[in-house]
Amino acid sequence: MNKTSVILGTIALEINRWSSRVPSFKVSDWIDKIRGDGFDGLELWENHVLLAEGEAKRIKESGFPVIVYNSYIGFEDAAQQKRDVAAEMIRFLGASSVKYNVGASMDLFDEYKKNVREFADMLPDNCLLLCECHAGTILEDNETAKQFFEGLPADKFGIILHPFNDASVLQERFNIFGARIKQMHSQLVNENSERVCLASAPEYVSSCMNILKGNNFTGGFTIEFTGGTSMPGENIYCLFENAKSDLNYLKL
Repeated sequence: MNKTSVILGTIALEINRWSSRVPSFKVSDWIDKIRGDGFDGLELWENHVLLAEGEAKRIKESGFPVIVYNSYIGFEDAAQQKRDVAAEMIRFLGASSVKYNVGASMDLFDEYKKNVREFADMLPDNCLLLCECHAGTILEDNETAKQFFEGLPADKFGIILHPFNDASVLQERFNIFGARIKQMHSQLVNENSERVCLASAPEYVSSCMNILKGNNFTGGFTIEFTGGTSMPGENIYCLFENAKSDLNYLKL
């Protein structure tokens, strides 16, 4: 297994991601620290540039790579304008990939797929599309996802997994999607539905990592959420320290 790339999801430090969704900090102010503490790049939440004047330019000028552009655009026909904005920002930042999800309506299966294809054509040739196959979307179902990705090349249309959510289905997803699996989103939830650091369950985390190794996974990790997320007293400094703790478990 190659050296694992571990990037920081800027949304992991964002205390407003589920409330106002207005950025509570400037990513550019944190880049030197993120880089200095060993992260390989960013998964950049779109609102950290779309709702923060001048941030895209500052982030680009930092030279710190945006590995994943984390977007919440829709793939209904009516969402074309937002896809145009996302594509323009991806090109400007030189992002290596974009995270996306489709919607929840099976009636729009063909519409989603058509627009995902067309969105890919708007991006640089080397920009990978990464579908999170999120709960609440049609692609959380493996069989539906298999049908959706038929005819879409795996070197352009990849999949994100959440390896610590449920180890029992991890191997099954590798059996189904194989080389299409390109990125992992790291988060760990305890029995009380609280997000916790990976250090709180080292044996479980190790068992999940062994499944990845056994399947020759060569993609990267995003620390998407960490200990303290959505907990009382949540603050950026503690979240960053917890993300650094998680980093130690993901560097292979």
